[in-house]
Amino acid sequence: MKDVDIRTEYVIPEPECKTVNGKSLDFENCKEQEKAQRELCENPLETAGRVEGLSLDPFSHSCMQIRDEENQKGKYHQSLHLFKPFRSSTKQQHPVDNAGFFSFMTFSWLTSLALLAYKKRQLLLEDVWPLSKYESSEVNSRRLERLWQRELKEYGQEKASLNRVIWRFCRTRLVFSVICLMVTMVAGFCGPAFLVKRLLDYASLNESNLQYGLLLSLGLFLTEIIRSWSLAMTWALNYRTAARLRGAALTMAFDKILKLKNMKEKTLGELINICSSDGQRLFEAIAVGSLLAGGPLVAILGMIYNATLLGPTAFLGSAIFVLFYPAMMFVSRLTVYFRRKCISVTDERVQRMNEVISFIKFIKMYAWVKAFSQSILKIRELEHQILEHAGYFQSISVGIAPIVVVIASVLTFSVHLLLGYDLTAAEAFTVVTVFNAMTFSLKVTPFSVRSLSEGSVAVDRFKSLFLMEEFHIIRKKPECSQIAIELKSATLAWDFLNTSAQSSPKMTPKLKKDRHESKGKKGTRKIKQNEQNGPLTEQNGYLLTNSDEQPSPDEKGISLTNPRLQRTLHNINLSIEKGKLVGICGSVGSGKTSLISAVLGQMTLMEGSIAVDGNFAYVAQQAWMQSTTIRENILFNKTYNEERYNNVLAACCLRQDLAVLSSGDMTQVGEHGANLSGGQRQRISLARALYSERSIYILDDPLSALDAHVGNHIFNNAIKKQLNLKTVLFITHQLQYLVNCDEVLLMKDGSITERGSHEELMVLNGDYAAMFNNLQLGDNPHIEVKNKKNVNSSLKKTQDKGQTGSVKKERNAKKETDLLGQSEDKEKGALPWSVYGVYIQAAGGPLTFFFVMILFVMNVGSVAFNNWWLSYWIKAGSGNTSVTVKNETYVGQSMKDNPHMHYYARIYAFSMVAMLILKAVRGIVFVKGTLRASSRLHDELFRKILRAPMKFFDITPSGRILNRFSKDMDEVDTRLPFQTEMLIQNIILVFCCTGVIGSVFPWFLVAVGPLAILFMILNQVSRIFIRELKRLDNITLSPFLSHVASSIQGLTTIHAYNKTAEYRHRYQELLDANQAPFFLFTCAMRWLAVRLDVVSIILIGTTAVIIVFMHGHIPPAYAGLAISYAIQLTGLFQFTVRLASETEARFTSVERIHHYIKILELEASAHIKDKTPPADWPQHGQLTFGNVEMRYRENLPLVLKKVSFTIKPQEKIGIVGRTGSGKSSLGIALFRLVELSGGSIIIDGVNITEMGLADLRSKLSIIPQEPVLFTGTVRFNLDPFQQFSEEQVWDALERTHMKECISQLPLKLESEVMENGENFSVGERQLICVARTLLRRCKVLILDEATAAMDTETDSLVQETIRESFADCTMLTIAHRLNTVLSCDRVMVLSQGQVVEFDKPSILLANENSRFCAMFAENKIAVKG
Repeated sequence: MKDVDIRTEYVIPEPECKTVNGKSLDFENCKEQEKAQRELCENPLETAGRVEGLSLDPFSHSCMQIRDEENQKGKYHQSLHLFKPFRSSTKQQHPVDNAGFFSFMTFSWLTSLALLAYKKRQLLLEDVWPLSKYESSEVNSRRLERLWQRELKEYGQEKASLNRVIWRFCRTRLVFSVICLMVTMVAGFCGPAFLVKRLLDYASLNESNLQYGLLLSLGLFLTEIIRSWSLAMTWALNYRTAARLRGAALTMAFDKILKLKNMKEKTLGELINICSSDGQRLFEAIAVGSLLAGGPLVAILGMIYNATLLGPTAFLGSAIFVLFYPAMMFVSRLTVYFRRKCISVTDERVQRMNEVISFIKFIKMYAWVKAFSQSILKIRELEHQILEHAGYFQSISVGIAPIVVVIASVLTFSVHLLLGYDLTAAEAFTVVTVFNAMTFSLKVTPFSVRSLSEGSVAVDRFKSLFLMEEFHIIRKKPECSQIAIELKSATLAWDFLNTSAQSSPKMTPKLKKDRHESKGKKGTRKIKQNEQNGPLTEQNGYLLTNSDEQPSPDEKGISLTNPRLQRTLHNINLSIEKGKLVGICGSVGSGKTSLISAVLGQMTLMEGSIAVDGNFAYVAQQAWMQSTTIRENILFNKTYNEERYNNVLAACCLRQDLAVLSSGDMTQVGEHGANLSGGQRQRISLARALYSERSIYILDDPLSALDAHVGNHIFNNAIKKQLNLKTVLFITHQLQYLVNCDEVLLMKDGSITERGSHEELMVLNGDYAAMFNNLQLGDNPHIEVKNKKNVNSSLKKTQDKGQTGSVKKERNAKKETDLLGQSEDKEKGALPWSVYGVYIQAAGGPLTFFFVMILFVMNVGSVAFNNWWLSYWIKAGSGNTSVTVKNETYVGQSMKDNPHMHYYARIYAFSMVAMLILKAVRGIVFVKGTLRASSRLHDELFRKILRAPMKFFDITPSGRILNRFSKDMDEVDTRLPFQTEMLIQNIILVFCCTGVIGSVFPWFLVAVGPLAILFMILNQVSRIFIRELKRLDNITLSPFLSHVASSIQGLTTIHAYNKTAEYRHRYQELLDANQAPFFLFTCAMRWLAVRLDVVSIILIGTTAVIIVFMHGHIPPAYAGLAISYAIQLTGLFQFTVRLASETEARFTSVERIHHYIKILELEASAHIKDKTPPADWPQHGQLTFGNVEMRYRENLPLVLKKVSFTIKPQEKIGIVGRTGSGKSSLGIALFRLVELSGGSIIIDGVNITEMGLADLRSKLSIIPQEPVLFTGTVRFNLDPFQQFSEEQVWDALERTHMKECISQLPLKLESEVMENGENFSVGERQLICVARTLLRRCKVLILDEATAAMDTETDSLVQETIRESFADCTMLTIAHRLNTVLSCDRVMVLSQGQVVEFDKPSILLANENSRFCAMFAENKIAVKG
C-alpha cells in the first residue's frame, strides 16, 4: 500500500458507488485497479449527494475479516478464558490477557508493576507493557468501521446513528458489566437489610447466642466482599470496553481527517479537540455511564423493604429519594448545559491563544501584546462566569447524597413517632443503613449523567466528522498513451468554507471587482487555505469522473448558482505530453494554483472531464515540514539510497546548508520548520519531490524564496537536468525561467489565454510578450512574485506559526538541544507540597483555606450530630415515664410515651436545617475560591507566556504551550474543584465515622491500628504507581497531538504523494503508546480500590464481632449507630483514598502550569521609568549600529559579528545577501526580539537597549513578508488600541487602494476577519498590512519583500504609496530580488553576519570586483536565460 502507482488506471469509473442519478459504474478487471480500489475505497465514503448508495466492494474489508478470523476459534474465545478461576498462562504479551477470573476481577495482574514502581520510585515508558492486541486501535477501528458502514447502508446518512453503532460495538461487554452491577446492588442491599437488622435484634435480646451472632458477622463480611468484588468486575469490564472504543473512534477520526478534501466548518483547533478531549469523553461515558442502571433497582428494593419494616410512613423517606433522583438528573443536566456553553467559549479562547502563539513574533514587533492580552482576558472573563454557574450546580450535586439520607431519616422518624407509632433501635438503624445503601445511586448519578451527556456531545462531533466529504486521487486515463494530463472543456469550482450569510466578507470583497478579479483572488485565497488546512473539496459536485458526457447540472444536484461553489477555472482544454516541462505564469489570482489543484483532485468538476496518467510529486507554495530529521523529510518514508540521495542534495544546493548544521541531515526540524529559513524549507520540499521518483512533478512556485544564484542553479540542475524525462508543471513568477520551458501557459481570469513555446508567444506579441519585455527593461522583475509567500530568509516568517524568523543556519544547532528533538520534561518524585501551597495561595491564601475547612468540618459535623441525636433519642426511650393503661400503671418502654418527644423532634429537625444552610454557604465559598485560583493561575501563566523572550517560542512546540492552556487549564477549571470538594468532604467524613465508632466501642480502635498500618503501606505503593502512570499518560499525549496537527497542515502533500497509509500507521503507533499508560492508570485506581475495600470490610467484620462479644454491655441504639457508620465507611474509605490519588494526579496540571510560571524568564519591561523617550522620538530616524554582536541563544555562534554602520535620517537602504547571511537578524536586533550580546544600537541619540520594549517597538514599523491578519474585525486588525479616528483609518485604506473593497462589506470596518485572514486574498491581506503601517506613522520602517503577494499593477501602486507616504522615514528594505533595491540611496551587502559592502548601488555596480556586482551579474544572466 506504500506507494500506490497512480499511473495505473484509478479510473474513477467510480468505485462501485452509485452516483446521485443512480448510474452504477463498473471497474475494469485489472490487478492494479483492485489494488487501487482497496487503497482508495477502504473506508467507503458517505458523501452527501454523491455516494449515498455506496456498496461495499468484496475486498474493501478483507483485512478486517482476516483479522477477526485469526481470532475466530469463536468470537468470544479469548473472553471465555476469563471464567477460569485461576490461570498461569503466559501465552499473551499483556498480563491482562493471561489473567484468570479472580486476578481480572481484583486487578491482581497489576501487582507486579505496582511493586516495580515502588522499588524504582518511578516508572519509565519501557517499564510499561505495550497495549494488549485486543485493545489495539487497529483491530478495534476496523470493527467499528465495519459496523458504521453497515449502519450507513441500512439507514442512509440522514438517519444513521453513531450511538447505535457504539451500542453494537460494546453491547455484550456492557450487558455483562450491568449484570455484575446488579449483583453489587443486591449484595449491598441484603447486607444492611437482613443481616444488620438481625444483628441489632440480637443486640437487644436479653440472652446471648454466640454461635448465631458470629454466623451473622461472617454473613455480613461475605456479602460485603461480594459487593466489593462484583463492583470491581464491573469496572474491569467497563475500562477495557472504553479503552477499545476510544482507540477505535480516534483511529477512525484520524483516518477520516486524512481523507478529507475540505475542512469546511472544522477548524484545526476543533479537529485537535476531537482527538484529545472527545476521545476522553467517550471513554468516560462507557466507563461510568452504565452505573446509572443500578440506581432504580436499589431504590425499589429499599422502598419495599422499609415499608414492610416501618409501615406506610417509610414511603415518606423513600419518596424523598424518588424525588431527589430526577432533581439530581436535572442538576446534572444543568451542569452539563453550562459545561457545553463553557466548551464553546474555551474553544474560542484556545483558538485565539493558538493564534497569539503562532504569530507571537509579529505581535511583539508591533507592540500589540497588551491588545491581545485584553481580548483573551475578556473571553476568559466570560468563561469564568459560566464556570461559576456550573460550579454551583456541581457543588450541589457533590454534597447532596449525605443530605438526602438526613432529610429522609428526619421526615420518616419524626412523622412516624408523631403519628403515634413506636420505633426501636433495630428498626431505626436498619432504615438508616438501607437509606445509606440507596445513596449509592445518588452519588453515581452526577458522574454518570455528566459523562453520558458529554459523551453524546462527543458522539455528535465524531458523527459530523465521519459524514464529511472524502478526497479521491482517482483519475481516468487519457485516451492517448503519450499524454500525461488531459483536461477537456473542464470548468472547476472551489467550495467555500462557512458561507454564512453573515458579515464574514468571504465573498464580498470580490463583488466590487470585475469578473476577472473575482475568480482570480479566489485562486489565491483558496490555495492559501489549501496549504494551511489541507485540501479543499468538491462539495456537492462530482468526483473528477471519467464519464465524458456529464449529466446536466440539475441531474448532478449542483445548482450552477450554488452559493458554496465559486467557479474558478472556465472551459479549460489542455493536454500535456509525457516528459514535457510546462511553465505556467499569470498575475495574482489568475488561477495558476487552481489549475494544479484541479489536476491533484482538490476542486469540484462542474463540466468536462479530467484524465491523468502517472503518479504525483508535489512541491507546495508553503513548504510543509514534518517534525523529524531533515533526512526523513527528504526520504518521506522511502528507502535510503546513498547515491540518489547525494545527487538530490547537490541538485537542491543543500550540501552547504547541511555542512553548517552540527548534526548535518540528522538535524531535527522544529515545528513548522521553525529552525530553517524559508529558502531552506523550500529546497528540502523540492528535494523530497526529486527523491520520490514520480512521473508527474507539480511545482508551485518553488524558487520564490531563493536568491537568483541558487534559483538558477536549481532550475538548471534539478528541474532541467534531473527531471528531464518527467512531466513537470512549473508555476513561477520569475519569467526568466520560462525561456527554457518546452511550453508556456499564460493564465488570466481562470482561463488559459496564451499557450505555446516562449518564442511563439513572443512572436504572438500578446500579454506574455508585454510582461517579458517589462522584465527585460528592468521594471519590477518580480511580475508578482508568489501569490503566497516569498518565504525567504528575510524577517522570516513573521507568520509561520510564530517560530522565529529567518533562523540562520548557525541556529540550527539549537535544535538538537531543545526543539522537538527533546521530549517534554517529566517531573520526578512525589508532587511537592509547594504545588498545593501555590494553589491555596492563588485561591486566597491560608486564611481563606482555613475558613473553607471550618465550613467543611461544620457541614460534616452537622450530619454526624443528626445521627447521634437519633440514637440518643432512641436510648432515652420513654424517659422512664409512667404510663397508665386500664388503671394499671407501669414504666413505659416506648419512645412515643416520652413527654419530651416534641423537644427531641424539634432538635432533630433543626439539625437538618442547620446542615442545609452550612452546605449552601460552603458551596458558594468553595466555588469562588477554586475559581479565583484557576483564574489567577491562568492570568499569571498567560502574562508570563506573552512576556517570554522569542527564544522560548523557537524551541517550544506550540502544541506543548497550548496543552497548558487547553488540557491543563480545563483540569484546573473543572475537574480539580469537583474532586477536591469531594475529597475534603470525604476525609472529614472518614475521621467522623471512626470517631463515632471509637466513642461507642473504644476496643474498636485497637483493630484500627494494624489496619491503619496496612493502609499506609498500600497508600505508599499506590501513590507512586498511580502518579507515574498519570505522568506517562500526559507525556505520551503531546507527540500524539503534534502528529495530528502536523498531518492536517500537510494534507495536500500527503494526498499528492499518496502517503495516507504511512501517516495512519504512525498515528496508530502514537495512539497505542498513549493508550497503554492511560489504560493502566485507570486500572491502577481500581487495583487500589479493591485492596482498600478489603481493609474496610475487615473493619465492618470487627465491629460486628465486637457487638456480638459485648452483648448486654452496650445499648442497642449505640450498637446501631456504630454498625451503620462502619458500613458507610466501606465504600467511603476506598473512594476517599482513590480520590486522594486521583486529585494528586490532577494536581500535576497545577504543577505543569506553575512550572512554566516559575521557569519562564521575562524579556525586558514594556516601559522603564525615567527612560521613557520623548513622545515625538525618533524625530529624524538616524540609525547607528556600533560593533553589534548577537547570538540567538547562549552557547550558539554569533549571527551578527561586530556590525557597525550609520544610516542617515530619511535614507532608503537596501539590504541584500545570501540565505543565512544575517539580513533578518538585523531586524530582529533592531526590534530587540533577541537582546544584543555586545555593542549598541542608537536611534536619534537614544540607546535602544536602555528603554522599555513597548516604547521602542511602538515607534518602529515593519511590513512583513507574509501578511498576518487576526480573527476579529477589520478595524481591530488595523488599530487594536482604537487610537485613531475612523477618518484616519479610511484614509489609510484609501491610500492602499483597499477602501473600495472594505466599503463593499456589509459591516464595513466591523466586518469579520476569519482565521488567518482566510476571507481575503493574500494580496489584499498584504495591502491591509501596509495600511496598518501607514496608520502608525513611524520614522523607522523595515520592509520585508512586502509586495511579494501582489500582481504588477497593484505592486506599482503600493510601491508608489510607500514612496510617498514614507518619504520622510528611514526605510530598510530586506530584498532578494535585486532590482527592488536599485532605487535605494545605498545598498548593504551582508555575508556571514558581517557588512561586506555598503555604498550607493551605482558605485557598487561600477566596481566589477564588488559582491553586489557579482550577484547582479548572476541575476542578469538568469534573466536573459
